[in-house]
Amino acid sequence: MNPTATGSTTGPTTGTAGYTGITGSPAARRQPHHAPPPVARLAIAPATGVARRTDGVWWPRSADLEAELTELLPALPFDWPRITHATANGALWTPLPTLTLVAGHVIRLRRLPDRPGPPTLCLVAAGLGRWDLRVLPPRTAESDAVRILAGVATGAIPADAPLPGEGPAPRRRERSRAAPPGHPHAVRNR
Repeated sequence: MNPTATGSTTGPTTGTAGYTGITGSPAARRQPHHAPPPVARLAIAPATGVARRTDGVWWPRSADLEAELTELLPALPFDWPRITHATANGALWTPLPTLTLVAGHVIRLRRLPDRPGPPTLCLVAAGLGRWDLRVLPPRTAESDAVRILAGVATGAIPADAPLPGEGPAPRRRERSRAAPPGHPHAVRNR
């Protein structure tokens, strides 16, 4: 049996009929190079044993949530379940469709433009949990945004701390974020 004809050879070959490996000119051997995807500008607050209202901070590039979700959702921590719903709170966001497709999954979208307080994004995994992100407006100065993102990631700045020029965050009752007993995410330290 000719191993070259079956494709079981390990090295590049040229001119062998039936072989689909690397052949011919250098241009035929080049693999397409794709630019890396943009990095989601996201900081998740460190896990603690204390319940908190906000799980992290996100600095989107625009107010178009439908477009921004394609960067955000793949950047979420790997132990978060698949997000099925997103609610955008605040007047920052442009109007949204009710459904969008992100990475092959349908996400239900909702926009609450009249909600008081800073813009937030509530991400829900149906039946599994909810995660709230404070949203830094896209026009936030880069130096301020980087400082806030770094502070939230290290725990030095609470994720719901007021931004420069903002009043204090509105008070609301803390809620338990525990997953149902026996669920794989039930052990998550919040």
